Amino acid sequence: MMMQEKPQGRFLKTAVLVTFFVLFAYLLKNFNIFDAEGLLTDLHVMGEMRFVKLVFVGVATVLLIFFVPVSTVAATAGLLFELDGILLITISGLLSALVSYGLAKIFKSDATRWVEKLYQRKEREIPLEELYEKIKDHGFSYALFVRAIPFMPFQVGNLLFGVSSVTLWDYITTTLITVAIGQGITVFLVSMASDFMAQKAGTVFGLLLKGLYYFGIYYIMKKNTRAEEKEELPL
Repeated sequence: MMMQEKPQGRFLKTAVLVTFFVLFAYLLKNFNIFDAEGLLTDLHVMGEMRFVKLVFVGVATVLLIFFVPVSTVAATAGLLFELDGILLITISGLLSALVSYGLAKIFKSDATRWVEKLYQRKEREIPLEELYEKIKDHGFSYALFVRAIPFMPFQVGNLLFGVSSVTLWDYITTTLITVAIGQGITVFLVSMASDFMAQKAGTVFGLLLKGLYYFGIYYIMKKNTRAEEKEELPL
């Protein structure tokens, strides 16, 4: 016999859906949220506003929830605020990740189907169920690897972790590390490249940092692979 959902649960889900529908309608009307070039143009206008950094964090958080690429928002932060954008994209990324994680928990069955549909749009070497199992077995280290790899969109990762067995602490720390470092490097690189003639050394250094970051991701992947091979060896 299936358990009936409590009225409080239904009310919470309805309230969340209505809130996000209103936000989504507002963003569609006022921002080109599915057009990266248009989005950059719209957000540049914010440079003339008071409390622009606070406004940027709020807008960026909502945009990240609605599947605007995190790299696009990070690039905008670099263009608008230069190195201050590192802190802003870190806060925005963490806030959006926490909201998405909470939504995945509230709408777990729906979120599971969304993750499956989004993940299977492309052919993957690792089946989704195996990915869940690896996250369960390896915890923080594998969650950090999944969060950092380029082929996993930020928002899909948010939902995936929300329906997986990863702990909230591991989720927060891996998100903080990869957004602050990975997207922080993007902010640094864009802020340097925007004035390339005066910041040639800074641009080259940014490219070097990006290369080192992805090398670190590769190292984590190889370390996880070797650990798995050792576990599979017969005693």
